[in-house]
Amino acid sequence: MAKLGLLLLKGLKSKKGRSLRRAPFLKNEPNKKRKNRANKSASPKRKNASPAQNQVEPIQETQPIQLQQSTVPQEQTGQPIHLASTDLLRPHARLQKSIEDFLLDLRSEHTRRAYGKDLKRFLQFLIERKFRRGPEALDRSVIINYKDYLLSEKLQHTTIDRHLATLKSFFRWLVEDELILKSPAENVRFLNPKKTSSTHGFSDDEVRNILKIPDLHTKTGSLHYAILMVLFYCGLRRSELCELNLSQIGFERGHHFFRFKGKGNAERIVVLVEPVWNAVQYYLKMSNKHHLPPGTEIPLFTPVRNNRTGVKEKPLDSSMIYYIVTRYAKLAGIKNRVSPHSCRATAISNARDHNAPDRVIQEFAGWSTT
Repeated sequence: MAKLGLLLLKGLKSKKGRSLRRAPFLKNEPNKKRKNRANKSASPKRKNASPAQNQVEPIQETQPIQLQQSTVPQEQTGQPIHLASTDLLRPHARLQKSIEDFLLDLRSEHTRRAYGKDLKRFLQFLIERKFRRGPEALDRSVIINYKDYLLSEKLQHTTIDRHLATLKSFFRWLVEDELILKSPAENVRFLNPKKTSSTHGFSDDEVRNILKIPDLHTKTGSLHYAILMVLFYCGLRRSELCELNLSQIGFERGHHFFRFKGKGNAERIVVLVEPVWNAVQYYLKMSNKHHLPPGTEIPLFTPVRNNRTGVKEKPLDSSMIYYIVTRYAKLAGIKNRVSPHSCRATAISNARDHNAPDRVIQEFAGWSTT
């Protein structure tokens, strides 16, 4: 007891006379009392201020927050979406990822572009109806509802069947890659519209009248004339014409020809008869491409001017081919509805009129079957 009393007495004396020694782990810590006094003296005094308002709260050090890695929607970051199958933030985006992979697996650029438009419309249909699941959750009823939706949009039956064919190809690809067990579009029926085509070909007189119109003294006229000659005589598709390259012109056994990849990535060889080659050669001279060596990798048909970007060494847009055909048909006084496919139909009809064998017509048109 005596010893305990002595220790208490010493503690009181040390508290009155001098400050207690700091613990070793507090040597580097700043004196909080001095900081509080400095803050009080620097801040202006407020009247009727409560003691709680004059006190400065000490800054507390906090640990940095560890964020878990998660998938962020494309609309927020602008980056492409890469989603796992267990993603819960945007499950419907797994379908978009599957569509992107499917399109990358297609070989033909034209097919990729056409399928992409159809699948984009289907994806938009699902988003508007707040579909929040992956492709494995789609069933036959969803595809039938989409078919009814296309009918309500007043689309032609051939267009609706094309959309259904795109979906069948897409889901068949998912089944083959074992991403889904069964295609939801497997038993959805086509509308099977009438096989009669609404495309009208040109008569011989109409073709002659159209070919008289382009002004061959200008670069634009020579370009349009060469394009029309290739369409009427060679029967190329609009996409095939736009993708022609100067290196795809060949010469063998006294004839010039085009060698290119057609629909379905199939190789096609189309012979250029003398009037067509003369038109192409004249266009090359007017566009200063005739001096280029064979095998030069540049587009064959390029814009004469480009008021938007100024870039002229690029392929023509397919809409430009449609404009050329419809413009000259109108100038020639043709009242029927025509398109670049009308030129292709004219070339194939002429081949039939000259009693060409079906096998020759099949190769000439680039058909898989006759």
